[in-house]
Amino acid sequence: MKRSWLILTAASLLISLTIPILYGGLDSLHAVRTVSWGAGLLLLLMVLGGWLCNTARIHLLVRALGGSLRLRTVLMIVLASEFAGVATPAGAGNPATYVVLLSRHGMSVSSSAAIIAIDRLTDLVFFGTAIPIAILLFALDSGISHPLRIAALVVVLFLLGLFALVLFLRHYRCLAALLGAILLRTDRLRRFRLRGMRGVLRFRSSIQILLEMGLGRLVLMYLYCLAHWLLRYSILPVVIWIFGQSIPWGYLFVMQGVLLFLGQVTFVPGGGGSVEVGFSALLAPYLSATPTAAALLVWRFTTFYWYLIAGAPVFLLASAQASKASTQA
Repeated sequence: MKRSWLILTAASLLISLTIPILYGGLDSLHAVRTVSWGAGLLLLLMVLGGWLCNTARIHLLVRALGGSLRLRTVLMIVLASEFAGVATPAGAGNPATYVVLLSRHGMSVSSSAAIIAIDRLTDLVFFGTAIPIAILLFALDSGISHPLRIAALVVVLFLLGLFALVLFLRHYRCLAALLGAILLRTDRLRRFRLRGMRGVLRFRSSIQILLEMGLGRLVLMYLYCLAHWLLRYSILPVVIWIFGQSIPWGYLFVMQGVLLFLGQVTFVPGGGGSVEVGFSALLAPYLSATPTAAALLVWRFTTFYWYLIAGAPVFLLASAQASKASTQA
């Protein structure tokens, strides 16, 4: 199993490197070499900022459940889980690694699963509010390059997302009842009824945890969520800017959502191949082949290759420490 996983990951890396070069030619490599060290450092700092925001969010949830993990330990868990996510088909290793490492550092399995459920729930709330705004901005051809417009956009995203989260928490019973009814009444889902009902019960327990956190912690948690995704989804606009090009922010935001979906449904680690083809097709109306391929290589380095490079040693170290802790216990 491990051997096939390594072969699949290596194949994904090879494909993700080959397609941009075939699409843009060797000139794309020369274009990548023009990226300054300062610009490259800025991109890596944005990635680090996203990891730190995610660390703060997980740490806040751990504390809400009575855990006492150090921030350094949570950061290692986040890095290890991000590595596992890009190194496994459909990102399946990400939530599994979170649950395993959190449970081996003193959290119960149910609490660990609840933390990840809440984490994913806030992500869904963010995308559910941000994508319609991005589509609207693109449809209206509204630029947001002015600092005041950027600040206004961030405030709107935060307030709208927080309102949606609070509204969801007030009416979550309706959704839980709907999910249960679907499982009971749909013939094709009956064999998954027991597993599905467990998921519904876990969902309800996760909501209870959120309700008991208090408004202050809830606001702080969503701020971390917002900062994490804005940093992550701002990498591509910065890459485009580095190459002297300009593409509407709304289009780039929705485009990255599409690419994330493609990477998940192709069941290849990191979405190797599908992401590159989708990237090239979606940027074709705005950029020629060479700058598209160069932007793709830089963007994939910061959002895929770097996750593997920086995350692999942390994953091995975190796994070893967690195994040692569980053995001593």
